[in-house]
Amino acid sequence: MAARGIESILKPVGPLRFLKKILLFNLWCAVFVLQMTIYWSERLTWKLLRYEKKTRFVRRGSCQRTGLCCQTLAIELPASWVKRGWVVRFFQGWYGNIHNFQPAGDPQGRLLPFSCGYLKDGNLCSVYPYRPKLCREYPFVTLFGSIELHRGCGFWFVERSKLGGFGEVLAGQEHEAERRQYLSEKTKIIPTEAP
Repeated sequence: MAARGIESILKPVGPLRFLKKILLFNLWCAVFVLQMTIYWSERLTWKLLRYEKKTRFVRRGSCQRTGLCCQTLAIELPASWVKRGWVVRFFQGWYGNIHNFQPAGDPQGRLLPFSCGYLKDGNLCSVYPYRPKLCREYPFVTLFGSIELHRGCGFWFVERSKLGGFGEVLAGQEHEAERRQYLSEKTKIIPTEAP
């Protein structure tokens, strides 16, 4: 039986199957290069236009590994796209195949809800060094305001005008108290001390 298993591994691959694997590998390489090109061009644009210095809010805090953002994440689409079922199915398939995000229900307004297939026990990401751009930059700073975060999230936003002052310290303490209360009540996760 063991010899039969080895023979199947060493069995030559047909030319069509080999060609298909090469084409699929080239497609994945092209998608990766495209994604990295978009990523670095966005970074360069933000640096050149100095958007990080113009935003109204600044992100503070760090990931506390509660897994809330991985269990329920959402992709925002234009309202006209959400009305078309084939567009919603396309994006659900795209994010499912490319990023292993599993659809978690019907669209909610302009948001497509997903859950991450890479989340493992202990709320840890199994592909953390290679995680998608969406995960790598979450929560991202928007130019006009702040995004809504999960209540147990370790990140928070403070207005640029309050940086370095009592307002920032007070907002951080209020956020941490609310985060700890939420986690102890809703998810039965015992929060650790923030570093």
